[in-house]
Amino acid sequence: MRETVVAYLLGPAVMVLVCVAMWAVSRRSRGTLEARFTRWLDAHRPHGMRHKH
Repeated sequence: MRETVVAYLLGPAVMVLVCVAMWAVSRRSRGTLEARFTRWLDAHRPHGMRHKH
């Protein structure tokens, strides 16, 4: 096959593999990521949210 055809077919295939890998990681560590994100938000509050009136 010509290089352009291979590149045309390889691009979407790589994107599908990346999406499947991201989906698998998110399914595996579903509770862990939310807990880590919540702890990070608690430690790094934006400046405007510190003063509640």
